[in-house]
Amino acid sequence: MDLRTQTSLTAALLAIAIATSVLLRSRKRRTHRAFGLFGLNIGFWYLTTFLAGVVHSPITRRLNLMVGVFLPLAAISFFGAFAEPGSQRARKLNRAALFSAAVLLVATLTPLYKSIFVGTALFLNVFVFVFASLYLLWERSAAARSRFERARLRFLGLVGALACSFTILEYLPLVGLDLPPVGTVLVLVFLYVLAQSIARERLLDLYELAGRLAVLTVLAFALAAVLWALVMATGGQFFLHGVVSALVMLVLFDPVRDKVEQMISQVLLRERHDFERTLTDLKGRIAHVLEVEDLVKTLLDGLELSGRVTHASVYLLGPERLRFELHGHVGAAPPERLEIGPARPLTARLDSGGAVVLEWVERELEERRELGEDREAETLYELSQTMEALLAGVALGIRSTAGELYGLLCVRDERVRDAFSPEEVQLLRAVANQAAVALENSRLYLDMKERDRLASLGEMAAGLAHEIRNPLGAIKASAQYLEDPETGASEGREFLDIIVEEVDRLDHVVGSFLDYARPGRGNAPPLDVNVAVERTLQILGPELSSAETEVVCELAPGLPMVAIEGVRLRQVLINLVQNSVQAMGAGGRVTLCTRATQAHAGRGSVEIQVEDTGPGIDESVRDTLFLPFVTTRERGTGLGLAVSQRLVTAAGGLIQVRSRSGWGTTFVVRLPAVRASDPQNA
Repeated sequence: MDLRTQTSLTAALLAIAIATSVLLRSRKRRTHRAFGLFGLNIGFWYLTTFLAGVVHSPITRRLNLMVGVFLPLAAISFFGAFAEPGSQRARKLNRAALFSAAVLLVATLTPLYKSIFVGTALFLNVFVFVFASLYLLWERSAAARSRFERARLRFLGLVGALACSFTILEYLPLVGLDLPPVGTVLVLVFLYVLAQSIARERLLDLYELAGRLAVLTVLAFALAAVLWALVMATGGQFFLHGVVSALVMLVLFDPVRDKVEQMISQVLLRERHDFERTLTDLKGRIAHVLEVEDLVKTLLDGLELSGRVTHASVYLLGPERLRFELHGHVGAAPPERLEIGPARPLTARLDSGGAVVLEWVERELEERRELGEDREAETLYELSQTMEALLAGVALGIRSTAGELYGLLCVRDERVRDAFSPEEVQLLRAVANQAAVALENSRLYLDMKERDRLASLGEMAAGLAHEIRNPLGAIKASAQYLEDPETGASEGREFLDIIVEEVDRLDHVVGSFLDYARPGRGNAPPLDVNVAVERTLQILGPELSSAETEVVCELAPGLPMVAIEGVRLRQVLINLVQNSVQAMGAGGRVTLCTRATQAHAGRGSVEIQVEDTGPGIDESVRDTLFLPFVTTRERGTGLGLAVSQRLVTAAGGLIQVRSRSGWGTTFVVRLPAVRASDPQNA
């Protein structure tokens, strides 16, 4: 038995196994059935070639030729399955192939079946029609909906061309050219790649598969070459030569495989690696965000900067849990809200898979319709329409560690239809999971702030009761004196003045308390700090003059804007300047200066300094300086600095004090500068 006959049997079994594995799929489409027919035809060709080599009879020879006649029809059926339905060229090519096959079948039944003419005609028939079907596939790729689909079809055409080319080499003995059966191995390799090409829809998966098979094929032929060289050089000892060849390949396998896979990653998968690095950086930034608005902004900005997303949006569950509400987006504006009812198909799919990809949904919808599963197809259609309305190519659930769905992250690249590979979808899922963790931390942070605020209010209530009790006592005593009929007019006037003064004091205490307890308001318009400082000095002008206080104002020009209400910043500055004046008594100097800095929360800020020449603040008082109702003055409420700190903190800034006994005091107010990209400055 010659080498060709031996390899034909092995090739027949492997080709039939590959075709059968595709035909045994639970959900078969037209392309799967067409490939099964194509693979079985190749398998039966090798099987009849084996039989013709073992049983030398006219029947096996004719049977081998007949199977060969059907190969172009199987190729046209398989590659034509990717063509546009109802293609005129595909129908014409199929009719021509049927006519040619009928003529050749008749020829194989005549005594001419052994002639070189019939063999040559059969070879040309296979060559012409197989490559004509591949040309149809190439034309179809040019009209594909996306560049990834186009690249996938061209990859399929290239692999098909290689498989068919090596198959055609197996027909060369019919025209008198008997080459070594090297093509048999390669036919099986590329037939396997074809099977994977229709099973795996992703282009990147096919690139990786092709690369690995290329490594294995090269190593297999290298093993055969080393073995052949040893046998030719030294003769016998085939077993020893086989062991030596295997050891050579084992030594070379890892470095060759790593090198080829590295080249594939650098050339074909570079975009995915860049995307992975960008998302990893984004996850790190999200982990340090505590405010919901900052989380949404950081998430959307990071996705947009990746260069792989043209549309992105974040939906969070509303307080009534009846709808998802839009909290931010990039690209075209999606709907402002998504009701829970219409979102059921999407949320149900997210519960089972964590991510929904529009491309996969549409592919499954097509399969369901082909299989006649109308109910499932209707659900998938509703799901695809919901995702189209949300401008989502991929929808991901923002889900707590306990499984609660907080919201949705939708991303899309409108430039391509199948923009994200399964691996990239997993990377996006990791980002959504990190966003969910940040959202949980944000809620815990808000709860903690609320608890701190309530605790602070409790402490303040006790201080407020103490502050109110004193003026109430003075008012009561004054009223009792006024009730005495022996009280004179001048004395009555004095007690009335006391009552008015103490009522004003009560009003000041209660007003300051409300200022502290009232939560800060966001989205303040941009403010020029220098204008606020100048207006404050105008308001305090008479008071500073009567106190004989010298005022020095040093305002840096061209400062960036800050986001705080003017009335609130003036209130802070008035508190600080009045504290300085009261600490110095008559005389002294207050210096106000402004400047820009670059060290607040990773972006620029504006700094305001209020410096006095007073006695300074004792070290024992500094730690409690900003606590409510803590004061060093006899009739002070202790709320001025507490209110000032709360107002500055609500604007995203901070307030600090630098002081030393006998050397004066400097209060520093630092506020973040408004960037051009901030929403309130848009």
